Amino acid sequence: MSDDEVEYCAEAVRKGDRDRWLCALFAPEPARPAVLALLAFNLELARIRDSVREPHMALIRLQWWRDAIAEAVAGAPRHHPVCVALAAGLARHEGLAPLLHAMIDAREKDIEEVPFVTMAELVAYAEATSGALAQGVALALGLHGTDAAESALALGRGWALVGLIRAAAHQAALRRCPVPAQILSGNGVDVEAWFAGRPGPGAAGAIRAISIEAGSSFASARRAALRDAGLVLGGLEILGRNHLKRVARAGHDPFAPELAATSPSDPLRLGLSWLIRRW
Repeated sequence: MSDDEVEYCAEAVRKGDRDRWLCALFAPEPARPAVLALLAFNLELARIRDSVREPHMALIRLQWWRDAIAEAVAGAPRHHPVCVALAAGLARHEGLAPLLHAMIDAREKDIEEVPFVTMAELVAYAEATSGALAQGVALALGLHGTDAAESALALGRGWALVGLIRAAAHQAALRRCPVPAQILSGNGVDVEAWFAGRPGPGAAGAIRAISIEAGSSFASARRAALRDAGLVLGGLEILGRNHLKRVARAGHDPFAPELAATSPSDPLRLGLSWLIRRW
């Protein structure tokens, strides 16, 4: 892997996933290229739904990545910066390939655009996407074992749930809703009203349920198991809890414009945590 592939991944993540990019800056230099490669891979998958109009073409794109991972494992990565960047980590960490395949499989849910019915379905999706990514980052940082894997999964799960809340307004404009149907109906929210941006007072209860689930996910992570990961993974909890506070201040209104905005204080928040070695 050359500096060109590393720079490609870093720039893609900086532009497309600012919060994780900020956390990745705290990775030790030897592990940072692998971390950035994983984050760039996640972006490639996440963008397929919106960049490809026809569902069958999106499925072909996912299969392209399945084949690309297999070839990278075999030591012959495709001539794509992310594939080349991933190859080194795949050669070093045997457990990484199954996580990448799980992330690809989970993105079929995006293409099918079948609404979540239960909270359990939403949580499973969060684990298979952001959770698997966090586990991959843990491996790239040299963290192995059940405790590290489960704790990374919990942080990734919580981060995904926060992200779904923050993106709710944008997704509604595309006639997508991250809130499970059972949660909507239990709070008296009509999905068509949600798509129109006028879900009524019940929306707050629905978003509060996801916020509670996200907070529980963060709380279940064992910090001691991820101590060596520092802010690369711990930063997800720090920033995620800050986002949850903003959601609460907005009255759990998913259409509050401030929820999607980036917080200028986030880099300072992470920097202070690094200085005082607190996470």
